[in-house]
Amino acid sequence: MFMTELETVMARLGTTVTETRKELVEIHRKSQEEWAITQKRMAESTEEMERVLTEKISVMSDKISKLSDNVNKWVGRFGNRIGEIVEMILIPGIKPEINKYGHNFERMLSREYFSREGNRRYAEVDLLLEGSNEALAVEVKTRLKKDDVEYHVKRLRLLRENESETSLKDKTLYGAVAGLKIDDDARDTALNLGMYVVEMVEETEHVTVIKPSVELGKW
Repeated sequence: MFMTELETVMARLGTTVTETRKELVEIHRKSQEEWAITQKRMAESTEEMERVLTEKISVMSDKISKLSDNVNKWVGRFGNRIGEIVEMILIPGIKPEINKYGHNFERMLSREYFSREGNRRYAEVDLLLEGSNEALAVEVKTRLKKDDVEYHVKRLRLLRENESETSLKDKTLYGAVAGLKIDDDARDTALNLGMYVVEMVEETEHVTVIKPSVELGKW
């Protein structure tokens, strides 16, 4: 009797262990499947992120390349040929913009040379605006640097010192600097000296004139 009951218990235990082992195997199998699905989703998500990043980097690279080509084209086209810049960009736009600040400049002269007796040249002005009682001498550069501004001050003083030999006698002389690219310290120096700063917009006839916050410099 006892042996029969023991055999029955052992048989049940065996069945339970077998079933438990099957359940554990099934749980392990499902875990493996779920992990495989998770890994697949992670891989797909990573691939999508890489694709999006690659597209964005490609777009940015194209924009940088186009911008670089545009700048190189302009610098290469003009180099130091200031006359072309003055003629194509500055002349069409500067006079009406400057006159908005209370001036009445009526005519413009580009590449104006000033000489003393004996034809000794002492100054060259890229663009000169004149009115009945005032004039504005503009220094033009593809890239305007601080030392360009400082040199322009010397030029303005020379023009005033030699006014008797020019059309500037009895006229108030103002100064301005213009550039396709203007260094920050050049802009600050010019404005602090009371000069107008003229920013030229590439491939257009548009110019932006910045009036100094200090009193206009007079030479």
